Amino acid sequence: MKKNWVSAFLLTLSVALTACGGGGQSTTQPADKPAEPAKEAAAPAAPARENVLIVAADQDPVGLDPHKVPAASSARIYGLIYDGLTKMDPEFNVIPNLATKWEFSEDGKMLTFLLQPGVKFHNGREMTSEDVKYSFERILNPDTGSTVKSFFASIEAIETPDANTVVFKLANPDSAIVANTSSAQVAIVPKEVADLNTEAVGTGPFMMEKMESGQYVQLKKNPNYFKEGLPKADGVKFTIMKDEAQRTAAIRSGKIDIASVNADTAMLLEKTPALKIESYQSAEYGYLGINTAKKPFDNPKVRQAISYAVNRDEIVQTVWKGQAELTGPISPAQKSWALDTSSFASYKQDVTKAKELLKEAGLADGFKTTLYTASTYPDMIESAQVIQQQLKAIGIDAQINQLEWAAYIEMWKSKDTDLLVGRNTSGTDPDRSMRFFFSTTGSANVWNYTNPAYDQVVQKALETTDPAGRKELYNQAQQMLVEDAPNLFLASPKNFYAVSEQVDGFVPTAAGEAFAIVRASIK
Repeated sequence: MKKNWVSAFLLTLSVALTACGGGGQSTTQPADKPAEPAKEAAAPAAPARENVLIVAADQDPVGLDPHKVPAASSARIYGLIYDGLTKMDPEFNVIPNLATKWEFSEDGKMLTFLLQPGVKFHNGREMTSEDVKYSFERILNPDTGSTVKSFFASIEAIETPDANTVVFKLANPDSAIVANTSSAQVAIVPKEVADLNTEAVGTGPFMMEKMESGQYVQLKKNPNYFKEGLPKADGVKFTIMKDEAQRTAAIRSGKIDIASVNADTAMLLEKTPALKIESYQSAEYGYLGINTAKKPFDNPKVRQAISYAVNRDEIVQTVWKGQAELTGPISPAQKSWALDTSSFASYKQDVTKAKELLKEAGLADGFKTTLYTASTYPDMIESAQVIQQQLKAIGIDAQINQLEWAAYIEMWKSKDTDLLVGRNTSGTDPDRSMRFFFSTTGSANVWNYTNPAYDQVVQKALETTDPAGRKELYNQAQQMLVEDAPNLFLASPKNFYAVSEQVDGFVPTAAGEAFAIVRASIK
């Protein structure tokens, strides 16, 4: 059997505590010298600040079950409560987490994970291989409704030879399966907890303390966390602040420690005393989703016309103030996989060609439709407004419908939208960008897109273990997807955080907010 063990490494922090004591000699004032007046007592020192990070959250979580709820507002919370078998580091490497190492069989059809021993759930029970088996079987159960089910379609059976070993038997080699276990939605959960939305019990660095809908979510440090020295803070409080101006005022006044802000606010705050701005190129991208099952969008010529009508460069400049890159189906953060957008013909706005395509589709006079977006994300609203104006030029009248966050998530899941502006993340492997969102059986294919030739290419890429071979297949799949246009891929923005000078160690990267929060503390 060919060995391909990936050794685990844990961040180990040794803390040295030094106590210092001092003494002095007692002296007596000479009798012929008057005593000095007593010195005024020093003011008592201000009490040390509690080591709790206060983070502005732009949305309420819409549930905390990691297997069922894909919303980013929920994932930022449960990503701190739960752990997965692996995780992603800032360089897009998949590294050990609850699994210390893993091994594929020679034929690639058996994957064995060895687990970190002695890890405990927040309820005090030790996690075992049975919990891993339960978690993956729960994800794969159609009744669960997990949006990551298709990540693990290759799994035929799961075996647990002992408490610290899990074996996945696969129908075919799966080059993405290890990377896919790093998603926050692939959390290991305890088999005895019936409702994870009402009882969040994980193995993660923080534990649920209390939550008040519309106000805050309070987490406390897990004292038994298996990674020594982590987390650095004693707790995290997510304060719900949906308005950017409110978050800006709060970070300026010191009421919060960390806030995700847009490019405009970042420029406004960069010279503010006691604040620093952290930024990075995200793995996210903005998109215009198109329901390929609804007329007239079932006609590829209509979708192509929309693509030629949209000026993506205008979205970069108007919505993202130039702080974004054009993107294809795979975001530019995945440098080794993403195609150069100059290779996509429809990325050059051509209104004349767009009108010709609509005429060929029998829609020379245009049509009316609805463009859905989320009411509390300014970039989504602005993108929708820019697209609305650009579509008018070819006779498409798109009425914008702004939905509250929970309703927006339900619309996305319903598969019954017309046009929808949103954001996705490419994840750690191109399989997420391509098969997960756009294969016929992809769990997140809410666009009803189906193309057997495309399905064949991305499945072959999944089963190919040679990186050069995978690259060639994913290049082909990206071209097919842009041509078929079930989504228009728009721009991948830089993300900005305003951070109080009281915070130490918060360095956000494409590895995600949770990765940074676990390593941050109050000075």
